[in-house]
Amino acid sequence: QETLKQFLKEVILPNTNYEIDFWWSGILGVGKRKKPIVEFVSDRVAVAVRLGGMGVAIGSLIGEQGADLLLKS
Repeated sequence: QETLKQFLKEVILPNTNYEIDFWWSGILGVGKRKKPIVEFVSDRVAVAVRLGGMGVAIGSLIGEQGADLLLKS
């Protein structure tokens, strides 16, 4: 996190006053393919997965697609 804060200070926002209100850190598992998977994996189990690190941006859309899949089955 210190490296990211230094990068922010020196490269992204040089000579700019700012405050960091929140930050998150954790493990993010991403693969080579970015296309989400929305499908049945068995007769009674469906998945809406592989958001490629874009869960906040596309999670609602993929969730809706998953719900549609379940409702149409």
